[in-house]
Amino acid sequence: MRTHFFRHSVLIAGLICIFGLGLLARPSKSETQNAVAPRAALSAAQDAGQAAPPAAAPAAAPKPVELPEGDGKAIATEYCQMCHKLTNLTKAHKDLDDWKDTIQTMIDRGAAIPDDKVDTLAQYLAKNFGPKSAAPASAPPATAPATSTPSPDPAASSAPAKTAMELPDGDGKAIATENCQACHKLTNLTKAHKSLDDWKDTVQTMIDRGANVPADQVDTLVQYLAKNFGPKDTSTPAAVAPPSSTPVQ
Repeated sequence: MRTHFFRHSVLIAGLICIFGLGLLARPSKSETQNAVAPRAALSAAQDAGQAAPPAAAPAAAPKPVELPEGDGKAIATEYCQMCHKLTNLTKAHKDLDDWKDTIQTMIDRGAAIPDDKVDTLAQYLAKNFGPKSAAPASAPPATAPATSTPSPDPAASSAPAKTAMELPDGDGKAIATENCQACHKLTNLTKAHKSLDDWKDTVQTMIDRGANVPADQVDTLVQYLAKNFGPKDTSTPAAVAPPSSTPVQ
């Protein structure tokens, strides 16, 4: 009797262990939902004919600026783009004197352009990035009668040639013509209106920047500039009294 009871107890205990292991191995409800949800979403997307969005195309890199060929190309490429973009050159339209002024300004700000390369660079920039030419005049209508307007005189229609700047005569004229326009236009002088002391400061500043004005000619130049391009006279002439309207007796 005891043996029979013992066998039944062992059998029941074994069944309980098997049932418990089965419960432990069964996945939980949340895990089942998490595993089924992505598969269901993917299946639904495929059934609806939805495709994965295409990858965005990479942005094209900006094309580097290529300067025109010429003797000064290497100089401009090496020194000008150390401080700014080369488009600052390609978008500018300056004459030779303005380019000389610009280069001198850059040198004053620290550009290490060798002296023997300054003129080559200025000539290159003026040749390739000079002033824009004026647009040509529009042609007359093709239907206009040949006799409607007289033929223009070629001599009268041609534009007058640009005359070189001529400074007033004086002891310092040759000094100013030779030394001042080595770096800028002579109009920088004619448009200025400075006192003697201001001209002294200006001439000294130009010498500090490399102007080759001999020491024994500085005073002559300053006196010449102050005499011809001094401060404007702001005085106005006295108003003339109107004639008396009283009748003569």
